[in-house]
Amino acid sequence: MRAGFGVIAALLLSGCVAPMALGGFDNAGPALRPEQFFAGKTHGWGVLQTRGGRPSRQFEVVGEGETDAQGRFHLRQTVSWNDGSRTTREWVMTRHGADGYRATLTDARGPVTADVRGNVFHLRYRLADPAVVMEQYLYLQAGGETVLNTGTVTAMGVPVAHLSEQIVRVLPQRP
Repeated sequence: MRAGFGVIAALLLSGCVAPMALGGFDNAGPALRPEQFFAGKTHGWGVLQTRGGRPSRQFEVVGEGETDAQGRFHLRQTVSWNDGSRTTREWVMTRHGADGYRATLTDARGPVTADVRGNVFHLRYRLADPAVVMEQYLYLQAGGETVLNTGTVTAMGVPVAHLSEQIVRVLPQRP
């Protein structure tokens, strides 16, 4: 009986957690501009965890980004999963106002909304199933060469998976 109560209490409390207020990051630095950090090559490693906290899949992401003549930023990513499968996806992003972005993503159903405050880039989008939403927070670390990416996947408002990833810029080799 006591274990059942703990589960019910956890579910009730999880609904009380407010979304992160990005305003607290306004003056945090270094400033994150995704079209700058992801320009050129990036490399990331991460894990997708189930709702219970168990790792369900590990992955590696290789990205290459550039801005086109119309000012749109394109980021092409190859995701290699620990089960041997591989997927590719493309982001297309444009600035919208001082702190906003509009984007599309091949994995998303509909538009991606995004905004940046200081060193934090916040993304939210629906996945293939319209009831499934991904929300990510990317934090640029001191030195400007590493981003920590955390995300939560929800289905009908209930968290079902958590994403943790480290992304680094791949600097050109010196001769």
